[in-house]
Amino acid sequence: MTALGEDGRLPVGELATRLGVSVNTASRRLGRLLDSGRLVLRCDLARSLSGSPVSVTFFGSVPPEHLDATARELAKLPEIRLCVGTAGPQNLIATVWVASLLDAQLLEVKLAGKLPHLRIADRAVALRAVKLMGRLLDAEGRAVGYAQVDVWA
Repeated sequence: MTALGEDGRLPVGELATRLGVSVNTASRRLGRLLDSGRLVLRCDLARSLSGSPVSVTFFGSVPPEHLDATARELAKLPEIRLCVGTAGPQNLIATVWVASLLDAQLLEVKLAGKLPHLRIADRAVALRAVKLMGRLLDAEGRAVGYAQVDVWA
């Protein structure tokens, strides 16, 4: 997974060389990671080009017995970029991309009506991202470099 972090389009032959294994072994391991869902390949784009340049993170509280269902409903929304359960008083964190701060407020109102167990305790607006998923970003949000993310460190 670390080898694919820099370039998820890496040919299996090059992946095998970097890992010091055969092409068949690299292909088999990659297939297992993808099939199990432990590795998901995704394509991101610059927020400035997305039509939704505003990133807002909501910190919410949900009773434990409703956490899974609430997270699944949130994950269905097109604005959602990240939805995770955490420990602590704010046990659900969701990051959304919206067109404006007004749209963030309207989304919050929509969530209050649709998800009665969800209580938004706080929110954070990101004015500019300098790194996303290991990619170093310029002022427009375009990738200009890579900082390896070692999830096992």
